[in-house]
Amino acid sequence: MRLNYLGREIVVFSLNYYLAMILNTYYMKVNTLIISLLVAFTTFLNAQEDSVKMVVAKNVEIDSTGIDPEAQKAYNEGITAFENKNYTSAITAFSKAIEIAPEFTKAYSNRGYTNIALEKYSEAEADFLEVISQDASLDKIHFELGALAEMTDSLHKAIRHYSNAIVSNSKEEAYHYQRGIQYFKLGEYEKAKDDFTGAILLKKDFADAYNDRGSANKLLDNIQDAIQDYRSATIHDPKMVLAFNNLGSAYRLKGDYIKAIQAYSKAIALDKDNYLALNNRGYAKFENEDFDGALQDFLKVIQIKKDYASAYNNIAGVYLKKENYDKAIEYSTKAIEYDKNLGIAYYNRGVAYEMNREVEKACEDWSEASNLGVEIADKYFQSTSCGNLISK
Repeated sequence: MRLNYLGREIVVFSLNYYLAMILNTYYMKVNTLIISLLVAFTTFLNAQEDSVKMVVAKNVEIDSTGIDPEAQKAYNEGITAFENKNYTSAITAFSKAIEIAPEFTKAYSNRGYTNIALEKYSEAEADFLEVISQDASLDKIHFELGALAEMTDSLHKAIRHYSNAIVSNSKEEAYHYQRGIQYFKLGEYEKAKDDFTGAILLKKDFADAYNDRGSANKLLDNIQDAIQDYRSATIHDPKMVLAFNNLGSAYRLKGDYIKAIQAYSKAIALDKDNYLALNNRGYAKFENEDFDGALQDFLKVIQIKKDYASAYNNIAGVYLKKENYDKAIEYSTKAIEYDKNLGIAYYNRGVAYEMNREVEKACEDWSEASNLGVEIADKYFQSTSCGNLISK
């Protein structure tokens, strides 16, 4: 059996916005696979991105003490309109208040929240920037600016705004946590880890922060620390599916396949349709040489998510191990049908073709896998007689 390509492990990173927004985002990492199986690792993930939801109503401020009475009247009309979800009228009223009293920071901030409700994010940013130009100590406004920057993946800008929020109020765990998220996205895992630790020190039961610090530790190859963090996340939130999934992946990296399978099984018990945890448990069973158990899990995956190309590839990997090359070709082909850019599926199918003595087809698949960045496929193409059979 050929040695196999380095497969990709998907990192699902548990991103929870504390005040302004909830957004799921993902990180990818390459992991060595025995057969080129694909494994889904969760902190926040690629296949389950949520829509952005802005939480604005509770942020609207009503106090307008010391402001011109006409401006106050317009401001209060804006509050009423906002509460009735008449956002266009609220914008008009807050703008009138600002025209009468340009120093009216609460009118600017509430117009900013109203612009968020209308999904006018550039206008909201302009309003919040005006607020902090008048009073740079308002930590919540810095935080909102950070959240808006995240929406456009302006990570360095988001870090700057979250840092300003921390300078104004270092006791708010959400500020440290959100800055940590940005550092994580940038691959600055030590800084991310420090911020997640800061959040945990302020909120001892912050399950998301434990989970995400675990992911930072994992990517820093601090596997035992990652295990401890994931375990802490599950203690503080016993229904946290992604933390159990991540715990399983950490145990798997350590080579403790039994504990990995147990952790994945807990994730599945909490969410029986979680195809990512099923895929991961199948992979752990595969590494533990329980090929029948692995096959059973991978087949369940495609029952839940019919178009999950990685699972078809993984089924092909099991059949390669079981020396059923016709089935390996069948499932590799299905993987390619669902994802024509899945290079390792071409590579695995090439291995199966070679074992079936269909060398020209093997060479064609290895050529395509090489074109898609699978380095080991290029080595096989170059080291065999493929060059005499086909031209790349």
